[in-house]
This record gives sequence, structure tokens and C-alpha cells, in this order.
Amino acid sequence: MDYKEAKPGRIFVARFDDSEDLLEGLKTIIKKENIKAGLIHLMGAVSKSKLVLGPEEKAYPPSPSWWEFDDAREVLGLAIFARENDEPKIHLHSGVGHYSESKIGCIREQCEVYLTIEAVIQEITGANITREHDSRYNASLLSIK
Repeated sequence: MDYKEAKPGRIFVARFDDSEDLLEGLKTIIKKENIKAGLIHLMGAVSKSKLVLGPEEKAYPPSPSWWEFDDAREVLGLAIFARENDEPKIHLHSGVGHYSESKIGCIREQCEVYLTIEAVIQEITGANITREHDSRYNASLLSIK
């Protein structure tokens, strides 16, 4: 375990519109506002996305089990992000649902907005938080200094 006290920084509120790419839009704000690390809360709907629902089996590094859809689904998400080689890396876990089917997973690739997504981005300051690739897990893990 690794941790350090940090402080809340600036807060941004964003609205994403139909057909926009959610992940690219979030990265655009993070870069434009020069946010090094933070949290994202979001809710709305998506029409096309690809999620990792977990590993295919417990192994290291894990082999992701991908699931994708191309219809309209409600979404509720929470993310933490930090920079890896000065690029924002967003770790976004979301619940998506349509009628009686709901899934929870990690949105890593495409995520197209359906109608709208509302997001709050909160900057984290007072600690040097970055992401570093860990080959054991083939994942970008938080580095807290």
C-alpha cells in the first residue's frame, strides 16, 4: 500500500453531447486545463462502448474479458486519472444498463455519448500522483509521491 495526503483543487463541470467521444472529451479538458491528477464522476447515457468486465481467469498478467454494445444504455461512472509520460490515463469504472440487463466494467476504449453525459472533474493537488506501467499486471498503476 502507498498513500499520501492530498488536497482538492479546482472543480470543472462538463456536458458531453450526443455522438461525442467521452474519453477523448475528458482528455481534452484535462490537457487544456493542465490537470495532473483527479477524480471524475459522471452520469448519462452511451450508445456505443467497449468495457472490460474482468479477467478471463485469475492470472498475471490478466487477460481481459471484453464486452461491447452498440445500443442506448444508461451509464453511471467513477474514475481516477493521472499522467503517464505527460498523457492523461483515465481509469473509468462504470455501470451500464438497458432494461433488465446491467453490467459493471472498466471503459478503456471507445465510449460514444447518447443524448448527454454530465461530468464533474475534481483536481487533486498537494501530492505527486502519476501512472507508471507495471509489466507484472500489464497495467498503468498509480504512483504516489
